[in-house]
Amino acid sequence: MSEIPTQSLGAGAPALVSPLAASLGFAEAFGEIAATAARREREQRLPHAEIATLKSLGFGALRLSADDGGHGVSLSELFALARDLAAADSNIAHAFRNHFWQVEAALQRRDHPFHAHVLDLARRRKSVGLSFADSDATAAGARSSRVLSRLEWDARRQVYVGSGDKVYATGNLYNDAFVGVAVESRANDTVQYVLERGEGVATEDDWQGFGQRLTGSGTARFRDVVVQAAHVYACDPPKAPEAAPWGFTFHQVYLTNCIAGIVRRVVLDAVAVLRTRQRNFYHGEAAQPADEPALQALLGRIRAYATSIEATAQRAVQALEHAAQKNGTSDEYASTLAATLAASEAKVVIDDLAPQVASWLIDLGSGSAVSSVAALDRHWRNIKVIASHNPRLYKERLLGQNLLTGQLPPTGAFF
Repeated sequence: MSEIPTQSLGAGAPALVSPLAASLGFAEAFGEIAATAARREREQRLPHAEIATLKSLGFGALRLSADDGGHGVSLSELFALARDLAAADSNIAHAFRNHFWQVEAALQRRDHPFHAHVLDLARRRKSVGLSFADSDATAAGARSSRVLSRLEWDARRQVYVGSGDKVYATGNLYNDAFVGVAVESRANDTVQYVLERGEGVATEDDWQGFGQRLTGSGTARFRDVVVQAAHVYACDPPKAPEAAPWGFTFHQVYLTNCIAGIVRRVVLDAVAVLRTRQRNFYHGEAAQPADEPALQALLGRIRAYATSIEATAQRAVQALEHAAQKNGTSDEYASTLAATLAASEAKVVIDDLAPQVASWLIDLGSGSAVSSVAALDRHWRNIKVIASHNPRLYKERLLGQNLLTGQLPPTGAFF
């Protein structure tokens, strides 16, 4: 069960690799990642080589134009490709999230030198991670993990120096550069910076989650790292008062999109399980499990739910893309609010249904599906770990409040 079935599937069955992925040259890489995902899970082998291959193919530059060294895909196509990758291995898709967000933000402000630097890194097949907190949340119990919060000027070397730790630094184990916000010591001003990986940068694989084990979500440690003066930039100007305040919907949709990719993989694995299962229960109605009516019905249920989950995720993606197209216009506020609510609706539904689909895979295979060699349990575990980001309970309440009173969503990254 470690490989995607090679037999042709029936009409309407999901494909691991979409025509778009194939046309952009990712088919072979995605196929190899899918075929070896269970083995990596068993061996706890971090996908350094797989991620390096994707970067060399320009996966991190998907949104840059062809003239700018990228693939020129739309935002909706970016999410479709990320979903393909999540079907192959959700760990790898998740590891690219912060990079894609940073590139997306840079595309909106490409004239600013900080964002131009980020785009240049993507153009050079480098990936970008974060060295600051994901939220400015100040609620009771919230703990900021902001690091490199101060850059000290070293007059002798004419560089800035900083230190700190970032906990839960998803993807940083694989990233080539890191961006953040800090106070620089000379003028005591808040600045943005780009730190390329070098001496003093270390990322530990100390993430202890029961799923998404290979995302590189450990602790990033920065010890007297050098930030070049030319890589320290003025912060973006503040948004206009009428601008939409919800700036983190991309993150939410991306994670939900990853879950949809996992569910697609569940369908493919379910077909393989039923085709290769040799023995039926004595009280079954057919000699072969593949001919058993109850199991055929369960496979159909898995297919139907998976198709609905992908459609729900795509609805949120389309709302996000529409909002991005309205950035800076009079429609920005309304479209961004609509995208945030659509992201919340998708998360509530998908976080509830996707674990059920992954559980049905085990029901379908029964004792044939519980082998640690196949590692089919990783789908349920990965779904639940991704879903644990910003629990759906708060989104359910917000959606109800919004209907009753017009309550608006929080604006922090952790919602």
